[in-house]
Parts: sequence; C-alpha cells; structure tokens
Amino acid sequence: MAVTNMVEPLSRFQRAKAALERFAPVAWIRSIREIDRTTGLIQVPSLGWRFSEPHPELKEMFTSVVRDAPRNIAWFFGERRNSLIVPSRLIDEAGPDGEEYGALRTAISQSDQGFCIAASEDIELIIQAIAAQPAPPTAARLYVTQLAKSSAEELVCVVESLTGETRVGMVFRAVDAPDVEVRLTALHWYPPRPETRRRAPLAKVTLAGDGAGRISLKELLVSVPDH
Repeated sequence: MAVTNMVEPLSRFQRAKAALERFAPVAWIRSIREIDRTTGLIQVPSLGWRFSEPHPELKEMFTSVVRDAPRNIAWFFGERRNSLIVPSRLIDEAGPDGEEYGALRTAISQSDQGFCIAASEDIELIIQAIAAQPAPPTAARLYVTQLAKSSAEELVCVVESLTGETRVGMVFRAVDAPDVEVRLTALHWYPPRPETRRRAPLAKVTLAGDGAGRISLKELLVSVPDH
C-alpha cells in the first residue's frame, strides 16, 4: 500500500509571520484565528506585530499594501509600540486605542458574517501582498550613546552602529522625531575594545540638518534609502 505524506497547510498566523520576517526579526505577533472554536463563526481578522527594532523605513510599504491590496472593505494601518492592520470599521466604532476591540469583534461576528467573510478574504490578500514585496536593503542604524556638541543645525555625538553599512553622505531619520532628517558629514570609528563587550563598534559622527539639536541621548537613527 502506498503511503501519501499529507502536509498540513500553514495557518494564517504562520503565513503572516513568514511574510513579516522577510523584512526584520519579529519580536511579537498576533493574528486573529479565522474561525471561532466555540461558535464556529468566522471572526473579524486583524494582524498585530512588533519588530525587534524600529523600522520606520517600512511604514510607506505597509501603508500602500493596506490601501491597495484589499478588494472588499476599507482597512487601517497604524504604528505605535506595535504595528496594527485592522478593518477601518473597528477603528471607527471602537476608536484607535482598541479598548473595545474584543467586544466589538464578537458583536460583529455574531451579527454580520457577510462583513467577516469579506474581511477574511481581504486579510489573505494583504498577507500575500506583504509576502510579495521586495525586501529593502538593510538600513543602517545608529544608536546615540553620548552627546558631545549640539546646535539647531549640527550634532556631534558618539554612536553605536547596530546594523548596515554607515558612510559619510548618508541621510538618517530620527525614530522619535520622524520629521528630522540629518546628513552624516564626518565619521571616525574608534578602535575595537573587546573588553567592553559591546555588540557593535563605536564611532564619533557629525550630523547636519535642520532640527539636529532635537536628537537626544539614546535616540535611534535609521538611514533613508537612496532614491
């Protein structure tokens, strides 16, 4: 008798996690199960996650995917501590803080299965679209460890390079002040000191640009892709 190996299809959670991990390590993720195990009803879907490091360079991609991929209903993408993709109806009826999401989700599932089916189809399209996006080059990341000199248009500081290649001329955006963009105008790497057990080398850098003085200690700077 021939034995057929049956491969279980990946769950929505697994497919979403795989799609997101193409871009960066995922520290936390939550995907609502399609079918409620108790009632057997299709649930209102949503997807929430947090990368191990902030990735503001990905915001535009997620915004466009959530806008363009769905075919049935309107969707919302937002970023705070976690990133969230959710039907706009939940935002409209429960508010952006999501304090009533659970009760509202249950109510909609019980009263409007048509909406739930439409949303379930859409979240699949969104996950597929995320998985199809080309992974961007690894952004350079600079973590400010010391402030040496600061003015409105120039900052001299000591930074720790987390990932990527850092070079003079690169433009960086401050994660906690996304409207501040600065250009790295001077770079000096300190000799490595293994006894410090730092995870990345230290460098003294000069950053120039309007708002440079707003960059603070422990700020994370992420390079802006060249266009």
